[in-house]
Amino acid sequence: MKKVLCLLLSCCLAFACLLPALAEDAPHYVVLGDSIAQGSGVYNRGDAAYGRIVADTNGYTYVNYGVNGLRSWDLIELLGREDVAADVARADIISLSIGGNDYLQQNLPQIFAEVSQGNYKIVNDIQNNFRAYFAEIVDLLKTANPGVALFVQTLYNPRFDALRDFYGLATDRINAVITEYLAANPGAFYLVDTIPVMEGHPEYIAVDTVHPSAVGNEALARLVLQRLQEEGYGENTEPVINRRGIDEIPFSSYLLKALRDFFTRVIEVIRSAFGR
Repeated sequence: MKKVLCLLLSCCLAFACLLPALAEDAPHYVVLGDSIAQGSGVYNRGDAAYGRIVADTNGYTYVNYGVNGLRSWDLIELLGREDVAADVARADIISLSIGGNDYLQQNLPQIFAEVSQGNYKIVNDIQNNFRAYFAEIVDLLKTANPGVALFVQTLYNPRFDALRDFYGLATDRINAVITEYLAANPGAFYLVDTIPVMEGHPEYIAVDTVHPSAVGNEALARLVLQRLQEEGYGENTEPVINRRGIDEIPFSSYLLKALRDFFTRVIEVIRSAFGR
């Protein structure tokens, strides 16, 4: 019995010694971008954000540098940080979600008012600025890691209320920049179109009416896994869920709902005033 126990202990020790080598051989997966990349909308995002689900399903090592409220120029700055640069340089696969906050972090009431009057100058200026920033982001990533497989996500429209038209205006312009870049630079990245998956499914949207819910993150993970499989970077398309996501319902959501209802009413009044 002692010999058997010793043999088992030796095998366990040998396997433990192999674990670091196995981890080094695993593809390194980096998620970059905004709050969607971060996993906002899910309380236990470290366990249940779509990036974590993708990594767990395909056995990747994983790091997530998603930041709530991150704009395209903020990402350029973030890529200069030492730890981020190191992970980008060793990444085999990168998922990128960026662009929405370029609009959402602006003076929204002013934009609403101008768009309601048929003035699209601010909206167009934001799109043109994003065009330059996005090109710089792709260039920085490819310069730092020429062989990385970059998967860029389109933006979906999460709204089902009076703000849907404005969100659609913003997401359409961001997505146009992304698709135009890829058309002009074939092979620069792989497109992950979130629109067919996320739109039309209110259950995929969190209580804040913007971010993916727990099941929304699972749906995004399934989409990313499918694209990875299609491009030869993974074999699994059905997510492995090690821990279910918990929908984030912070106390501040009540305030956010009140503000959202207020601005929705403002938009309706503006539209009525201008006959739109």
